[in-house]
Amino acid sequence: MQVVNTTRHDFKSIKDARSWAKKNIAGVYKNEDTQKNIHISKTSIDKYLSESAVRKSISLDMHLSTLKVLPKLVETSVLKEVQQDKEGNKDIKEIERFYGTIKCRGQLYPVKITVKVYPTGVNNAYSYEVLRIESPVVTNELPGRSIQSEHS
Repeated sequence: MQVVNTTRHDFKSIKDARSWAKKNIAGVYKNEDTQKNIHISKTSIDKYLSESAVRKSISLDMHLSTLKVLPKLVETSVLKEVQQDKEGNKDIKEIERFYGTIKCRGQLYPVKITVKVYPTGVNNAYSYEVLRIESPVVTNELPGRSIQSEHS
């Protein structure tokens, strides 16, 4: 998996981002891991920039900055999950989840890309999210030890 570098976006609004994306990233990209073509459609771009989609990323700023490099992410991300459609839609063969990494302003961020696979063989990038990196909880407790027994 390759780290994809990006910079802060220069969009003035979501409408501006949507217009730019439809002109610049709508198209077909070959994923290096699966060797399958993945479509970024103009309809998908509308979904990527919906309020509910943006809310799933760590911030609007990171979501829009990722939009600029989405084709490169589609090409370099690694397939990690395959499952049936949760809603049982018979028009969808399966749902694939790809994971990639972006680097923006010196920080690394994981990105999840969801692809809908149709029986016709079309693979359509449906959504993407810039994920929050969760830190493990650190405690002084060790398994099998009780705090009470230490102070008795």
